[in-house]
Amino acid sequence: MTAALKIAYLGTRYCGWQVQKNGKSVQEVLQDAMEAAFGTRGTVTGCSRTDAGVHAEGFICKAEGIPQSIPAEKIPLALGSRLPEDISVLEAWEVPEDFHPRYDAKGKEYVYRIRNSRVKDPFTAQTASLWQKQIDESACDTLCKAFTGKHDFRSFMAAGSDITDTVRTVYDFSCKREGETVEFTVSADGFLYNMVRILVGTVLDLQDGVLEGTPASVLEAKDRSAAGRTMPPTGLCLKKVFY
Repeated sequence: MTAALKIAYLGTRYCGWQVQKNGKSVQEVLQDAMEAAFGTRGTVTGCSRTDAGVHAEGFICKAEGIPQSIPAEKIPLALGSRLPEDISVLEAWEVPEDFHPRYDAKGKEYVYRIRNSRVKDPFTAQTASLWQKQIDESACDTLCKAFTGKHDFRSFMAAGSDITDTVRTVYDFSCKREGETVEFTVSADGFLYNMVRILVGTVLDLQDGVLEGTPASVLEAKDRSAAGRTMPPTGLCLKKVFY
């Protein structure tokens, strides 16, 4: 059987989603669980290559090689006891063999969480980046809105990336606060390498006055050096995938 799995994970202990030689990946752990549960390792294809330390609440992957005798709705329970506490299969459903979780996706939504405080909180240290300067969430939200629409986001791609088509459509980009937690939420038809982390860093640097210019001038530059800092992976979470 071919099934789609919706999974959630804390990426702190992992080198990212994709299997790599330099550390344990979420994909590898999931395949280990499939082998233990179903007697076959199968093939698992993800909707995205999340980086080391990045989290997910709604990551979609395609699992092939599951025995037909296993109902799709039983897969989360079957894998649950074989997975560590920081990875969970939330849902599973049968899909056609030609379904591709990455290429069939219409877009994704990410959330970047910040603890805006002078002191760290051990309970959120793994899921939110610490930012000690005061954040003006209203000013940040206004800056975020200026990046929505179809633009060339070359300035927001990690240096050294070899992607040639850097035009993306950002559907929504917003900033809100709840207590000491500030959340940036961005949805788009696709993202460049480190794009969300650079977008958030640029908004914060513009708001602080650390970075000169405007959202328009940063976009027009089409140069990584014109944008702001790359935020740490700690606060980044893949929220949803749209199909």
